[in-house]
Amino acid sequence: MTLQDNDDLERFLRNVDQMSKCQNFLRILEKDAEERRLRRKMKEEKANALREQGNEAFTQGDYETAVRFYTEGLEQLRDMQALYTNRAQAFIKLKRYKEAISDCEWALRCNEKCIKAYVHMGKSHLALKDFKQSRICYQKILEIEPQRETMVKAYLRQVDLEEKASLQEKAAWEELQEGTEQAMAVAELLKKLDRPNEINLYYCGGLELLSQAIKDCKFT
Repeated sequence: MTLQDNDDLERFLRNVDQMSKCQNFLRILEKDAEERRLRRKMKEEKANALREQGNEAFTQGDYETAVRFYTEGLEQLRDMQALYTNRAQAFIKLKRYKEAISDCEWALRCNEKCIKAYVHMGKSHLALKDFKQSRICYQKILEIEPQRETMVKAYLRQVDLEEKASLQEKAAWEELQEGTEQAMAVAELLKKLDRPNEINLYYCGGLELLSQAIKDCKFT
């Protein structure tokens, strides 16, 4: 065997060794991928079972228990969109609106076109009287699925009605506060007029002020 033959043989053996190492590495990768697939499958099964339990509790009106099951499901699978939107819905029932919004944001990280997330987030913002953000959420649905226009219009009408009612409530409260202040002024005047041994001019001036205060109460 010549020197050249020896070099060729060594090169061939090195190549065989490298190929063997590559094949072993690929087998390790394939095994790891299969193990991860099986682990995820098991987690998905557990998460789905917990989601079903949560749905059952929700149907029965036991929202606290529903939240607990959905939370346990998310401990199994952090990227399961349905668990976030379902828990958000339960949070809304419990009037825990900020937590509902947070869950909707997580659902959108899983799927940026999640319609349920925008619906629940819109409802939560509406409950918090954040009418602007509520509208933004509902309008986002139209961008994703224009065919849902009828549904979105209904939600937006609800926002308009809630905002109008809120403004009316605020105006009524301000009017009540103003009336209360005026009523207190009348009571204070009556108290002052009840003082004995004052000069006549004192009582005349007091009665004039009292008359004006009563008129103000009538016209507000």
